[in-house]
Amino acid sequence: MDLVDRVRDALPPAEERQMFGGTAFMVSGALACSVSRRGLLVRVGAEHQDELLEEDGVAPMVMGGRVSRGWVHVDPRVLDEEPALGRWLERGVAAARAVSRGR
Repeated sequence: MDLVDRVRDALPPAEERQMFGGTAFMVSGALACSVSRRGLLVRVGAEHQDELLEEDGVAPMVMGGRVSRGWVHVDPRVLDEEPALGRWLERGVAAARAVSRGR
């Protein structure tokens, strides 16, 4: 099963959109994560980004030459195990819901 299908199966009800060169998943009206050839883009919240960047296979999201605060890319090799994917998706869903509550 490819990564987009694994994410689709693991997330709570989510709206899918094509963006960031892949399939993005909106939870509670906010973007939680996106799957592309590069791996998994995850909303983590600016307050957690620096600590998460210390983990293996995690890099900042860069768009237009600028680092996007509150987002990280996770290498697909890090996501081979279901518990790892689940932890990253939980982070993305929690961050999306926090953004939704703040609107």
